[in-house]
Amino acid sequence: MNKAIFTEAKETNYGIIDKTGKVVIPCQWKDTYSFSEGLAVVEDANDKYGFIDKTGKVVIPCQWKGAWGFSEGLASVKDANGKRGYIDKTGKVVIPCQWKGVDNFSEGLAGVVDANGKWGFIDKTGKVVIPCQWKDANSFREGQARVKDADGKWHKIDKTGKVVE
Repeated sequence: MNKAIFTEAKETNYGIIDKTGKVVIPCQWKDTYSFSEGLAVVEDANDKYGFIDKTGKVVIPCQWKGAWGFSEGLASVKDANGKRGYIDKTGKVVIPCQWKGVDNFSEGLAGVVDANGKWGFIDKTGKVVIPCQWKDANSFREGQARVKDADGKWHKIDKTGKVVE
């Protein structure tokens, strides 16, 4: 599905069209984003983010300062204080908003940024499994993730945090 754009007076509202160009979700949102795992992020007129299903029904109310698509059943959200955490598809907070930055879950782990700007990885319970010690990090693929050390050198680590390359 693609965005449908409708301009009315001085405001632009977005909806979603299908591949044939038919409007399937009316142009009522300040912004819309792609569907992931059956839900799409929407932004309301009050600059709050939530999620709709493919019929346009609001599944998770617009209450977040920011929201990103679902990955492995969880979506990252930003609270009023700018901290990031994760919710499930019912909107329940499963990992509290305590991180400066986060990445999508991949292979059961997600990159997180602590208050000092260092990257590490958490599991789906929010437990830190690889300490926040890296200058930058990429998502896990085939059991490994790329991480950048304090000197700017990239390495590959396994899911225990051991440098393997």
